[in-house]
Amino acid sequence: MGAAASPPEFHPAASGHRGSMGAVKNGASADDALRDLLVERQLAGTVRTTRQQSVTYIERTLTGDPNYSFGLSDWQTATFDEVAAATKAVAGDLVTDGEADTGYISPECAIEGMYRHAAVIRPLVRSGEASILLATGHPTGLLEHYAELASALRTAGNRILRPLDDHRLPGATPTHAAGESGIRFVSGVGCAFDNEAILHTHLPDYMQAILAEAAASAQRIDLVIADHGMAGAAIEAGIPTLSIADVNDAALSLAHTRGRHEHILCIEDNFTPAQFTPVTEFILAKATGKPRG
Repeated sequence: MGAAASPPEFHPAASGHRGSMGAVKNGASADDALRDLLVERQLAGTVRTTRQQSVTYIERTLTGDPNYSFGLSDWQTATFDEVAAATKAVAGDLVTDGEADTGYISPECAIEGMYRHAAVIRPLVRSGEASILLATGHPTGLLEHYAELASALRTAGNRILRPLDDHRLPGATPTHAAGESGIRFVSGVGCAFDNEAILHTHLPDYMQAILAEAAASAQRIDLVIADHGMAGAAIEAGIPTLSIADVNDAALSLAHTRGRHEHILCIEDNFTPAQFTPVTEFILAKATGKPRG
């Protein structure tokens, strides 16, 4: 499953970025101010996603439950210790240590992820020649972020894809009967929906259907920007992907440390979109070279 190969001139994995995780620690004052804001808003630093929840999600990922494995196959050959180490590499915290009823994401890791996303988006908002697919399984927190990215990318001349818009899945998912739920694009961002409601989902089924349709209709996909199973299915299909992952989204962290997925942004994802606005503005400012806000 997947789509036609990316054109040779677009190589997101080769894009420049801030550097190693530790490099941000000695960054400019703008990074220091952003760090303080991330901690203040609990997007990084001490976060609401507890270590105990992260441990539980690792265990569930290793069962292959698609709500936690996100359509990625890495769980089949992974161990608990490997996944815990992957989470530490991405979030800067070993979830088996420390207080179980609190959680932690290194602000430096979060900022590094933001630089990585900006580095991939930068040539796209300047050349405007790519076909890009955005989707979210976390619409109440991240839809506005993706919509802002879609708007900037579209304005630059990129093609924002909408495969299977307003289409119901003919098959059942683990949470919905056949023909009950489907895909709807809102401001250029693919979401799962059921009747009038946009759904929160971890499942890969929706992105798998989108990618199958894109392949069948010969729609090239150069880049996916997504989270949860929307990101996992794209990574599994070998499509360059920018992902947002909370500290408990272990499958994405594992794919990252196994070298399948470079551009991961680890950050608390369950807040009102207004709390996330500085993240969006920072990424777009770094990508465009123009201050925002």
